[in-house]
Amino acid sequence: MARFLSISSNAVQGVIKDLYSHHQAAKTNRVVEYNAAVKIQSWYRALRVRHYIRHLNKCAVHIQRYWRGYMGRIFCRIRVRHLVMIIRMNLYNAMAVRIQKHWRGFILRKHTHNFYARKRYLEALATKNQIVRNELAEHRERLEAEQMRRQHSALERKLKYQARKQHYLLSTHQSCGIYNSPFRSQPHEMEYRLRKARPLSHKKIQSESSKSCEPLPPIKPKVQGPFKSPREVHAQRYRPLNPSLRVSTGYNSLESARETLERDEWAMQLTDRQFVPFSKNKVDYQPLLHTTSKYGHLPYGTKY
Repeated sequence: MARFLSISSNAVQGVIKDLYSHHQAAKTNRVVEYNAAVKIQSWYRALRVRHYIRHLNKCAVHIQRYWRGYMGRIFCRIRVRHLVMIIRMNLYNAMAVRIQKHWRGFILRKHTHNFYARKRYLEALATKNQIVRNELAEHRERLEAEQMRRQHSALERKLKYQARKQHYLLSTHQSCGIYNSPFRSQPHEMEYRLRKARPLSHKKIQSESSKSCEPLPPIKPKVQGPFKSPREVHAQRYRPLNPSLRVSTGYNSLESARETLERDEWAMQLTDRQFVPFSKNKVDYQPLLHTTSKYGHLPYGTKY
C-alpha cells in the first residue's frame, strides 16, 4: 500500500497530463469519429438492406414465376378447350350443312321441283299455249273481218249519201252527166249509183220553241243538320270589336308622340334663348393664315 502511494504520488503528474492529453484528443476527434462510425453503420446497414431486398426480390420473382406459370397453364388449357370446341362446332356445322344440303336436294327434287311433274306441266302448257294461240288467231281474223265489214258498210253509206246528194248529176236522155262521159267505153260506177239512189230531201229547220229547251236541273235540297241557336249567332255576329295592338295603334303615332313631347318641353321653358354658362366665354375660332390660303396648308406634320 505504501509502495502504491509512493508510486502514485511520483507518477500522478504524468498520469494526469497524459489523461488530459488523451481526453483533449478524444474531444477534438469525437465528431470525426462519430461521423466515421455513422458512415460505417449506414454503409453496413445499407449493405444489409440491399442484401435483404435482393433476397426478397428473388423470392418474389420465384413466387411470380410459379404463379404466372400456373395461371398461364390454366389459360392455355381454357384456350385449348375453347379452340377444340370451335373446331368441333365448325365440323358439326359442316356436317349439318352437308346433311341439310342432301336432304333439301332430295325434298326439292321429290316434291317442290319434281322433274317429271315439271316436264308434264311444260308439255301441257305447250299444248294449252297452242290452243290459245289458235283461238287468238281465229279471234283476230273475226275482228279483222268485222272491222273490214264496218269499213265497207261505212264506205257504202258514204257513197250512197254522196249519190243522193249529187243526184242532180245524173245523165238524161238528151245530155250525158259527168260520170257518163262519151269518151269512155262504159259509164263510171257512180253513174249506176246515181240511177239507183233517190234524191236527198231538204231538211226542215226546226223552230226554236219551249219544247226544244232542255229541262232545268232539280233544285238541291236545303242543308239539314244541327245549327246554333239564334241567340248564339246574334252574340257572335254583334260581339264587340277587339282589335290587336297593331290595328289600335295609329300609323303616325311615333311622330305625334314626338311632337307632343316637344310641345311639353317648350311649354316648360323659361325663355326661348339658349342658356349659356358664365364660366366659359365663347370665343370665335380664328383660322390660321397658312390654312386659309388658296394655296393650301403646309404638309409639315401631316405628310413628313
